[in-house]
Amino acid sequence: MSKKKANVPVATKTPRRQFGPVIAADVLAPFSRLRDEFDRMFDDTPGNALGSRWMQKFYENANPVVELRDKTDEYELVAEVPGMSSDDIEIKLSDGMLRIAGEKSESHEEEGESFMFSERNYGSFERAIKLPSGINHEKISAETKDGLLTVHIPKSAEALEKERKIPINAS
Repeated sequence: MSKKKANVPVATKTPRRQFGPVIAADVLAPFSRLRDEFDRMFDDTPGNALGSRWMQKFYENANPVVELRDKTDEYELVAEVPGMSSDDIEIKLSDGMLRIAGEKSESHEEEGESFMFSERNYGSFERAIKLPSGINHEKISAETKDGLLTVHIPKSAEALEKERKIPINAS
C-alpha cells in the first residue's frame, strides 16, 4: 500500500539572485584561500627545513646576527652583541667552523619597579659559521666595541697568491 503525499504548499522566501559581471578574483578567491592553507600547513610543519616561514623564523631568531665581509687581506666577521662584554663571549675554531657562544644575563628589577613590557633578549646563545678555506688560523683576533664583536680572520699567504683578477672583455 502506498500512501499519497499531501500537496502542501511550501512557502519559501529566498531572495532572487541577481547576476552581475563575474570578476576573476571573486571566482578564484576560494582556490587562493585553499592554496594559502596548504602553504601554511607545510610551512608550519616541524622538521620541514624547506618551509619558507619556518626558515624565516629560524633566521629571525638567530642570535647573534652576523655579517661576514671579504676584504683584501682578511675576512671580517661582525656580530651584534649589545650589552655584553668580552668576558661574556667565547670564540672557538675547530674544523673550519668558528663558534661564537655567550650568555647575556637578565638585569634585576629594583624595588618599586615593574615592567610594562620587555622586548630584550636574555640567555645563552651559540652560532657556528663555516669559514672559507685558505685562512691563517694562528692570526685570528677579536675585539668588542659599542655592542659589536669583530673577528679578524686573515687570509693565508697561499690563498692570497692564488687570487687573481680576471679581465672582462667587452663585446
